Amino acid sequence: MSASFAQELQLLDQQFQLHPQHLAGSGEPALVLVRGEGSRLWDATGRVYYDGVSALWNVIVGYGRPELAEAAADQIRLLPFANNYAGTTNEPAVRLAARLAQLAPDPLNHVFFTAGGGEANETAMKLARFYWSIRGKTSKHTIISREGAYHGTGFGSMAATGLPSYWEHFGPLAPGFRHVPAFSVQALERCITEEGPDSIAAFIAEPVQGVAGVYPPPPDYFPRVRALCDRYDVLLIADEVITGFGRTGRYWGVQQWGVVPDLLVFAKGVTSGYLPLGGVIASDAIKQEIDSAPAGTRFMHAYTYSGHPVCCAVGLRNLEIIEREGLVECAAQGGIALKTVLESLRELPQVRAVRGLGMMWGVELTTPQLAERAYGQMRDDGLIARFRAANLILAPPLSTSTGELSEMINIFVAAVRAVAGATSICSER
Repeated sequence: MSASFAQELQLLDQQFQLHPQHLAGSGEPALVLVRGEGSRLWDATGRVYYDGVSALWNVIVGYGRPELAEAAADQIRLLPFANNYAGTTNEPAVRLAARLAQLAPDPLNHVFFTAGGGEANETAMKLARFYWSIRGKTSKHTIISREGAYHGTGFGSMAATGLPSYWEHFGPLAPGFRHVPAFSVQALERCITEEGPDSIAAFIAEPVQGVAGVYPPPPDYFPRVRALCDRYDVLLIADEVITGFGRTGRYWGVQQWGVVPDLLVFAKGVTSGYLPLGGVIASDAIKQEIDSAPAGTRFMHAYTYSGHPVCCAVGLRNLEIIEREGLVECAAQGGIALKTVLESLRELPQVRAVRGLGMMWGVELTTPQLAERAYGQMRDDGLIARFRAANLILAPPLSTSTGELSEMINIFVAAVRAVAGATSICSER
């Protein structure tokens, strides 16, 4: 690996790739990553970085796990692909569905597989509409989501996403969607009553809003939302794409508040990003209603790679690693360490807020320019973090060691203090 090797790849990249979230006119060459091990990444020049955001929140067991590669290789040799449409299945898909049903709170017991989180949210919203339709309540089709929410970029999931930057140049949005302020139960109830409960199919929400900048809810928010959905006969969809599989210090984010949704969406951490996989876990009541539909009625929704045997085999092995290494508890303990040190940044006038839960934290600065400078400083110091608007985000792999986490926190805090006019890390570190 060398500078010339990196430059060759960067040139080819600029010529031939169109990236997700392509930024016109930036002219910046891409960071070319070539290797990962544990919580570290190597670029094409040989430089090493800590991965402070688990790639895209998903590499929760870290990089370079031989047993995940072996699980994939073994399944590829045995059966690389199988149609999972009604009437056909494969062993890894069956066993992973059963395992996920065991891990989900009752009565969530029925799994539909997708290739990722956006597809899974599309599926959950279509399941909600299908459920009401076969019950004869065809007017119940509106999906309510929250301002600041991220649920994907498909036409349905984009309409549910509450970040206007994802809508620009793609309008008009799909009809049948409404947005309410993120943590106002009163606003949600007002939307339901104004639209009419007979028109509302579901309310979808992330347990912790991640992409927007890490926003945990008030402690009573989700219990009150669950009660409200029950009162008005509205399905509750929990988008656990980021928060599932231990990220918040509980296996599922909604477990922080003792709430059980009607539909639970998962992706990312199910395979730790080693292969694409997502899905929806539906309640017994929804499955029973679907089964009770008139004979010959099909849920005409499908993806070619639903229940992909290789992805499911890797998912099964990944869940074994999470359990064997106690990574959910590691996330809870790591969250305490993150909170303890990051809270010290509140003393800086340039810091507006410090928010987080488990192994996902955000520090909001007074301007986006400060956040971008801090992000650049972290990169220079060997930490890949994330920033959105004025928010800096730290969400390392759950497998990160205590020593590595301490080093990540030190780099993060030092960069924030540097752009805020200080030159040293807080004395207790």
